[in-house]
Amino acid sequence: MKNLLNKEALLSKEELQIEKVEFDNGDYVYVRQMTGHERDAFEQSLLKKVRDGKGNITYEQATEDFRAKLAVITLCDDKGVSLLEPKDYMTLSKNMSAKRLETIINKAQELNKISEEDKEGLVKNLEVGLADNSSSNSVEN
Repeated sequence: MKNLLNKEALLSKEELQIEKVEFDNGDYVYVRQMTGHERDAFEQSLLKKVRDGKGNITYEQATEDFRAKLAVITLCDDKGVSLLEPKDYMTLSKNMSAKRLETIINKAQELNKISEEDKEGLVKNLEVGLADNSSSNSVEN
């Protein structure tokens, strides 16, 4: 039987899916789904604000460290508590092998329904959204 969710149900904390990711040597980590807020913050971290000579602002896709940024937001303990802070992405990116990082983000992308098309559409979607809103919603990078 399907239930119509009421306000209380919609605003209650949802249990996020957590999955174990195992590496070739037997080590493992846990990766979880993101909340809507975390997904928005992640997507905004992939944009770079650009100002032209006339002061007009546009956004460019800045996918440097995409993998590390996604890993930092989704790596967690077995209870779903984040292990890292957003500022840790650069250290993670510099210190973890590409193979291990790729293993983590493959699961994170699967859990969070992040496709290649999603990555490519970030700039286009943000620019449309910002054009409809006031400048107080702009992204600073």
